[in-house]
Amino acid sequence: MATTRSQMTRSSKAESGISSDIPDKLYFKIGEVSHLVGVQPHVLRYWEKEVAAIRPGKTASNQRRYRRKDVELFREIRRLLYEEKYTLAGARKRLTTPEKPIEPEDFEVSAPGRIAVMGESHGAGLSSDGQMNLGFHSPTEERLERVREGLLELIAISAEDA
Repeated sequence: MATTRSQMTRSSKAESGISSDIPDKLYFKIGEVSHLVGVQPHVLRYWEKEVAAIRPGKTASNQRRYRRKDVELFREIRRLLYEEKYTLAGARKRLTTPEKPIEPEDFEVSAPGRIAVMGESHGAGLSSDGQMNLGFHSPTEERLERVREGLLELIAISAEDA
C-alpha cells in the first residue's frame, strides 16, 4: 500500500502533537493554541514575550485571547525552531525579514564589463587616471559588486561541474 504525501504530512503532524486544522473561530484560549501548535502553554507565553508580532488581547478576566494569525505565527515559529533548527533570535529575524534564495537567473552577464544583477545594470571600465571604475559612488557598493562577481564565478563553476 502506497503512502501519499498528505498521509505522511498528517502522520508527522500527529506525531509532533500538532492538530492539523485551525478551527474557524475569532478567538482562541491559550490551551487551545497550545494544542493546535503542539507546545506547552508556558512555551507560548515565552515566545509571546520574545516575538513582538504576537500581542494577544485580554478578556475581562485577564485571560489571553489569541487570533487565527497568532496561531499561524506560533506554528511558523515552531516549524523554524524544531524543523529548521533556528534559534529563537534567528526565527524572530527570519519572521521580520524573510530571505529570498539566490537563484542563478538573478545574475546575468550581458556584455564584457557589464553585469546585470536583479534588474540593475552596472558598467565597469577605466577612469582617466587608469583606475578600475565599477560605476559606483561608495565603497560599500563597490564591495557588493565584487561579491556579486564572485557569486557569478561560483555559479559558472557549479554549472560546469553539473
